[in-house]
Amino acid sequence: MLALNLLLLAFVVRPAAARLEKAQTAQGELKRQNADALLFQKQKKAIAGIATGIPSQKDVPLLIKEIVQTARRRNLTVGAINSDIPTAGRAGVALLTFTVPVTGAYPDIKRFIYDIETTDRFVGVQGLDLKADKNAVKLEMKLLTYIKGE
Repeated sequence: MLALNLLLLAFVVRPAAARLEKAQTAQGELKRQNADALLFQKQKKAIAGIATGIPSQKDVPLLIKEIVQTARRRNLTVGAINSDIPTAGRAGVALLTFTVPVTGAYPDIKRFIYDIETTDRFVGVQGLDLKADKNAVKLEMKLLTYIKGE
């Protein structure tokens, strides 16, 4: 009986354990590759979403109008908005910078900056220039966005 158990252990159990370990290693590698592929698919969708969220040249006036409306909702006075000539980039995308001057109370300006930073629009804050006047604060906010070429 002991000899039969030793033979069974040597010829059946040990090779099966080795095959099981090899299969588990292969399964772990396949899971890792699948996880990488799933991550790539998610990132691909996110990048495509960013690309579709980039406004075109004709959408810029609407973007500026939204920024002006946001400032006015915060009880701020908006000055003349100036934009630079778009800087051409790769793949038909250009960088557009524009300056938004607003005047108002400091808490309202803080909320306005927060609103711009957290907007769903593809806009970034490049610079802020704050100057205090008698009863108001003047902010010159330099914003940037990317626009699609037509």
